[in-house]
Amino acid sequence: MTENPICLLSFIEDFAKPHILGNTSAPRWREHGHTAAYVLDMPLRERIVDASRRLALDARCDDTERLDYLHRVLGKIYDYRFSVPDVDTANIDVSPLFADVTSLLEAAMLDAEIDPIDEDLFWAMPTDGDAFVEWLKRTMSDHPAAVHTFYREYLRDTADIDSLKVFLAQETTLDPRFDDILALMQVGTSGAEKMEIAKNYYDEMGCGEETGVHTYLFSKTLDALGIDTQYVNGALLPDSRVSGNLSACLVLSPRHHYKAIGYFGVTEYLAPRRFKDLVAGWRRLGLPEDGIAYHDLHIRIDAIHGRAWLDNVIRPLVDRDPRVAREIALGALIRLNSSARYLDKLQTTLAPRGASACAESLTA
Repeated sequence: MTENPICLLSFIEDFAKPHILGNTSAPRWREHGHTAAYVLDMPLRERIVDASRRLALDARCDDTERLDYLHRVLGKIYDYRFSVPDVDTANIDVSPLFADVTSLLEAAMLDAEIDPIDEDLFWAMPTDGDAFVEWLKRTMSDHPAAVHTFYREYLRDTADIDSLKVFLAQETTLDPRFDDILALMQVGTSGAEKMEIAKNYYDEMGCGEETGVHTYLFSKTLDALGIDTQYVNGALLPDSRVSGNLSACLVLSPRHHYKAIGYFGVTEYLAPRRFKDLVAGWRRLGLPEDGIAYHDLHIRIDAIHGRAWLDNVIRPLVDRDPRVAREIALGALIRLNSSARYLDKLQTTLAPRGASACAESLTA
């Protein structure tokens, strides 16, 4: 008799819940040590791996519904990775299960980003530190994501409050995690690279002042528009989930360190010009000034961090080992391309119709 296919999302949610060892009604993987039972239960692991493999294959075949499900599964894993577990689950080691799933799903997600990149770009890419930084700056500035009409025209000049609310809900897939991302990126680094990331992290921490911590300031932005978790869950677009998952994937795996350097280098470099337009739109609508403090602050500090990331992180890395240039460039292009798709989707979703209608359709 063939067993029913495993629902990965439900299995992952259930695995990390508090449990009572020895409960005869619980599945085998909950008994006799929970995690050890999962690791040693090879038939169960084969089902998990098979479900992950099938999901990854479906996603690679452009099955939109399955691709969205893949990102929901990864999103659930990353939410756990970026949280502090409840004490009742402190002894549950989720790593074996997460590794079985992410090793297949992340590969499909990254291949979808990397495969369309034109290899000819790398033939023209210099591998000297100074020249590479100049090449990267041109690549960023020439990309459609650099000065996108969604920011430059729509948010700045046209968007209403409901549109702004929908947009800021999408931004929750990265901004509330950025301080933790910088903390993770410092692991194993040294010298100028570590110091620059540390300076950025210290700024994210409000330079030691709790009320200046950037995640706190971002929460004030959400509060100003009444954006809560329920609203975010109903309004989140698939492209926003992709952006959040890519950032989490690259920073949580040390093997993607150099891609993450390029990916977040783009994030820092483009933030000031984007946030200028957002702040202008916010003030045009007469919204409370304390709600835009997060973005207004980043116009100034990311202008500094964006240049310093290029000079003090990327340049010395490429000078020390030119082979990392390709990995850094891949990360930068992943960010640029995924950001362009994300902004294109927001443009087509919000601009042609009222944001209220859009928000209703998102939660339908």
